Amino acid sequence: MKTTFRLMGIADWITLSNGLLGTFSIACLILAFDDFSVIDGDSQKYIWWAMLLIIASVFGDLIDGPIARIYSKRRHLGGYLDLMSDSISFGVAPSLLVFGLFSRWGDATPIWTLSMAVVCCWVVMCTMLRLSRFQHESDSEKPWFHGLASPGSAILILSLSGLVILQPEVATIELIETGDQNGSNYPLDWLILPGMILAGCLMVSDRRLPKFSKGTGMNLSLLLLFSMFVATLIQSMGWAQENGSTVSFVLLVIPLAIITTHILIGPKICDSMSTNADSES
Repeated sequence: MKTTFRLMGIADWITLSNGLLGTFSIACLILAFDDFSVIDGDSQKYIWWAMLLIIASVFGDLIDGPIARIYSKRRHLGGYLDLMSDSISFGVAPSLLVFGLFSRWGDATPIWTLSMAVVCCWVVMCTMLRLSRFQHESDSEKPWFHGLASPGSAILILSLSGLVILQPEVATIELIETGDQNGSNYPLDWLILPGMILAGCLMVSDRRLPKFSKGTGMNLSLLLLFSMFVATLIQSMGWAQENGSTVSFVLLVIPLAIITTHILIGPKICDSMSTNADSES
C-alpha cells in the first residue's frame, strides 16, 4: 500500500478526486431517480447537484495537467488514473444523467426508451475510445487533439440537457405540447437524441481541435466553466425564484456556444498553428 501512494504526486491526487466527484455525481442521480419515470422538484435538485459535481471534475481535469508538469516527480500512475477517472466523470455520469432525465421509463414508447439507452451506451463507449486514443497519442508534440476531448463532450451534453430542462420555465413553445404535469416530459427532449449521437461521433472523429493550455483558449475555457458552475449552482441551491431560471438558461447558452465555435473553427486554428510552426522552423 505504501508503495502505491509513494508513486502518486499532487496531480494524481487531483485526478483521483475527479473520479470521486464523478462517483458522487452518480450517487446524486441514484437519489434523484426512483423509477426513472417521475421527476419532481426534489429530484431536480439532485440532478443539478450531479451536474455541478461533473463540472467540478472538468475543472480538476483542466488543472491537473499543469500541476503534474510543475510538481509531480513521477508520472507512473497519472495517465492510467486519468483514463479511469475521466471514463466515470465524463462518460458514465453524463450518460446516466441523460437516461434518467429523458428516457421516460415506463411512460414513453419502448422505442424511445430503447433509443435513449443505445445513445447513452454509445457515449460511454466513445468516451473510452477517445481516452484510449488520447493515451496512445500522449507523446505527440502537436498542439491539437484528434476528436473532441471527453470533458468537452460532457460540457456539450450537460449544457444541452440543462437548456432542455429549463426551457418550459423560461419560454413557452405553443407549437409543442408541454407533456404531462409531473415534470417527466420536456417539449424539446428529442434534441438529446441527436445531441448524444453527435457528442459520441465528435469524440471518435479525426477532426483536429486545438489544445488550450494558455492564452485566449484557456480564458474561454474558464469562462465556460464559470458560466456552467453559476447556472447549476443557482438551480441546485434553489435560487430559481423570479428570474433564476432565466439567468441559468442564458448562462448555459454561453458554454454551448463556446463548444460549438470550438468544434466549427478548431481545424482552421490548427492549420494556422501548423503554418506558424513551419515558418518558425
